[in-house]
Amino acid sequence: MRGERRLRPIAPDDQDWPTLDVVIPVKDEEAHIGACLDSVLSQNYPRLRVIVVNDRSTDGTARVVQEWQNRHPELERADIMELPAGLFGKPHALHSIADRLRADYVAFVDSDLVLQPGCFVTLIDHMRRAGSDWAIMAGRPILSGFWERLIIPVCGAAALAWYDPRKVSDPAWDNALGSAFMIARRSSYEAIGGHGAVIRAYDEDSALARIAKRAGQRLSFVVATDLFGQRFYGTLRGTIRGMTRTFAGGIKTVPKLLLTINGLNFVGLLPIGVLALLGIAHATGTAIPWPRAWLAAATVHLACSAVLGWLVFRAAGQRRMFWLMPLGAAICAFICVKAIEQLLRGRGVTWRGTTYASGTV
Repeated sequence: MRGERRLRPIAPDDQDWPTLDVVIPVKDEEAHIGACLDSVLSQNYPRLRVIVVNDRSTDGTARVVQEWQNRHPELERADIMELPAGLFGKPHALHSIADRLRADYVAFVDSDLVLQPGCFVTLIDHMRRAGSDWAIMAGRPILSGFWERLIIPVCGAAALAWYDPRKVSDPAWDNALGSAFMIARRSSYEAIGGHGAVIRAYDEDSALARIAKRAGQRLSFVVATDLFGQRFYGTLRGTIRGMTRTFAGGIKTVPKLLLTINGLNFVGLLPIGVLALLGIAHATGTAIPWPRAWLAAATVHLACSAVLGWLVFRAAGQRRMFWLMPLGAAICAFICVKAIEQLLRGRGVTWRGTTYASGTV
């Protein structure tokens, strides 16, 4: 299958559904894990088992999970107490429970996701019909507060400019893109070494997808905005920190980040800058060559940028924010600068209380 697929929820029928293990890695997610578990455990999938991997949480995450375990015997918990030197927390945690997986399919669900009814039934049905080894899902962003609604759509568009998700399903395209929600046939997952193959990878989900694709396994990219939503960082500081980490690990190189800054400047800032300079020149009586041509070009450029901004923010469900595209582009460019600084200085990445060596990014 080539290209992307957009799925709508379906109801389970009487077919013989395969077994499904759902693995949810958590670290200090006391505030959100309850909503995630509620959405997972209320699914109408006939043969479901859930494993929460609690990776060294220091807040009340374990207590919240225990409350859910008391009501749902199908929910299991694995507690990770230590992180060996040189490894990343999430892939290490997921690798540590590999011997507990026994279902036909395994779903990896980040704890900031909220699933809609019929999510697993729809996705497993799609995978079986398409003959996919992996399904990689893009959901609906759940954005809270002004800064998330402004920054996340622009940063998402900048990241996808480098990794076209529509090509994930194309075997002729060598690269692949992971996500916060992935489902695999367990036999396919184990054939490539599972998370043990990416235990030192910063972007373990994308790394796992790349390994699977290069092994000849069939990947399917699915637009699943009707099936689940994903929360983000909340505050301005948290959003900048989280997206800096994402850009450093996802875009990866200084040249790509510099090109991203240039693209953001061209799309979001250049026409406003030209119009501002024309206004200053007019106000001060400074003569410039072909002022009407510059004005016309900048106006057309600004109109095109506004249309692009509307498309970007519409895709994120934030149409009303499109007129602030220049501000979003400026903040996204600042995030790129911070990611470049992080890469050039070889500084470690600190995330959820753990600092990782920059060499593993």
